[in-house]
Amino acid sequence: MRTQYFGDISVAKVLDGTDHFKAAIAFPDVDLNHFHQHHDWIHPFFDFANESIIISTHSYVVKTPEFTAIVDTCIGNDKNRIGSGPIFKANEGVLSQWNNRNSPYLDNLIQSGVDPREVDYVLCTHMHADHVGWNTKLQDGRWVPTFPNAQYLFSQTELEGMQKQTGNPFDEYIRLVYEDSVLPVIQSGQSIIIDSDFDLGKGITILPTPGHSPGHFCIELRAKNSRGILTGDVLHNPIQVCYPHWTTMFCEDKEKANETRIKLVDYLTDSDIVVLAAHFAGTTAGKIVADANGIKFNLLD
Repeated sequence: MRTQYFGDISVAKVLDGTDHFKAAIAFPDVDLNHFHQHHDWIHPFFDFANESIIISTHSYVVKTPEFTAIVDTCIGNDKNRIGSGPIFKANEGVLSQWNNRNSPYLDNLIQSGVDPREVDYVLCTHMHADHVGWNTKLQDGRWVPTFPNAQYLFSQTELEGMQKQTGNPFDEYIRLVYEDSVLPVIQSGQSIIIDSDFDLGKGITILPTPGHSPGHFCIELRAKNSRGILTGDVLHNPIQVCYPHWTTMFCEDKEKANETRIKLVDYLTDSDIVVLAAHFAGTTAGKIVADANGIKFNLLD
């Protein structure tokens, strides 16, 4: 993805990795022929040979004249992501690939021109394992914040939900994620608990978008002649702009996730707002447009 500019705000993508996930598992009870009907534009996001959605996991580096922020810290390295409970078993195809990874993410970040020591804020649109992993890194046998001088902004609703689930005796997976990727940040004193009124400065707005998770939020960027939105996991694959009522197996509250997604797609269609989703592959950035053949997602160059 080439760097996107919204006035004096820039957004760049830093890749952690790309995976293929069986569409029939991601979208249960969905007729996969719908993907084939949109072959002309969906192909950068769908592997037709294996009927799998292509999932890019990446961070966005948001720079303003005042600060540098990382939005969503992906999967991370050296993390124990093997469980025995229902969350792991339901997602084993993906989660087993996240176990003890060795990704070049930090090298990619540095090559993009960002020194981890120079990051001012870290924002997690939600606290699923693939959005908080690089909050920390393994150093001398312990987990320490990857961005030593940053303030980590955690949604109060999201954090409380995660903390409550860490005590669930039927599944240890969330506890693993909390203990290696969230708790060390809190213990370091670098976390700030926020709500939707938190002020990130002119042109940046936090939008509550619950459903995929309780405290999920998007980040909207506004300038005089351009707008963008970091949508987190409201949209997992661009096929959902055609079928916003399609929810994935990853969503915690499917009814609420659908409601949020339908509203967001309606808001974004033909709005000229640049969509920056957390998992869209290809050149990632694009716009939702409607024509005589329906709604589609057009990648930008």
